[in-house]
Amino acid sequence: MTSSRRNAPAPATKPLPTDRVLAHEHLAITRASCAAKDTFTARDLEQVTDVPARRCGLVMAFVRAYGLIEQAPGRSAYRPTEAGKKVAQAWEASEEKGLRALREAWQKSWFARGASHRLAQGAALRVGLVSKLMRLSQADEAQHRKVEILVDLMVAVGMLRPEDGGYLRWNEGATIPKPRARSRAEASDSVADGAPVDPSDESAEPAASIPSPRPHADLPASGTAHKDLIRLLSPPILLADLARLSAEDMVALHGHLRGLAAILAKLRGSSMT
Repeated sequence: MTSSRRNAPAPATKPLPTDRVLAHEHLAITRASCAAKDTFTARDLEQVTDVPARRCGLVMAFVRAYGLIEQAPGRSAYRPTEAGKKVAQAWEASEEKGLRALREAWQKSWFARGASHRLAQGAALRVGLVSKLMRLSQADEAQHRKVEILVDLMVAVGMLRPEDGGYLRWNEGATIPKPRARSRAEASDSVADGAPVDPSDESAEPAASIPSPRPHADLPASGTAHKDLIRLLSPPILLADLARLSAEDMVALHGHLRGLAAILAKLRGSSMT
């Protein structure tokens, strides 16, 4: 066994897009694949998308994983499925309809459900969502870039809406049915009965059970206050603030604070202990 094979990252248990193709190229290849009138190869896609055939070929596994194309007779040949043809028809009508059709095709995917559950209570840091999706797909650090591309794809198709400060919010237009909220008694009974729990469906306490952060007297109510770094950092962080963060957000916050402390120590000429 060669050294390169030994050092190759273990494959994730869930399909991930290639990290050799950017999100907008991935969408162009997906659209061309669905719109094909007959069987096609990566070389055919190159002529339509201007993306090199080698990189087009890397996208096929992800497009195929969600039922838009299927293997066809011939070497490395594919053809669109009925679901893929419907996406292509919607794209022919308009860009907006095409993206909506692609969102619907991905609606039941593990990453769409995972993201919708992660953001069910509101916007969260991108780094936290990436961490969540890496855990769901059991991807290792070598595949981190692939998960980043996956998040870029969800933004590009309109599943996620970027906000200031590195936050992402679930787009309500990309509707995914939410499971019925269960009472504590029902949840206890399910655990006692040994009922399986969906790892991507995080049980959360009702929002009312977490106290809202106390407003800071010295923080202006202006909508542009977040642009003033001094005013943003000056108020103390309260326990009620931290209680509203997820485990991923807490880990991300810890890393950012250590990085900030190291930079400030360097600027002040002192070393961290």
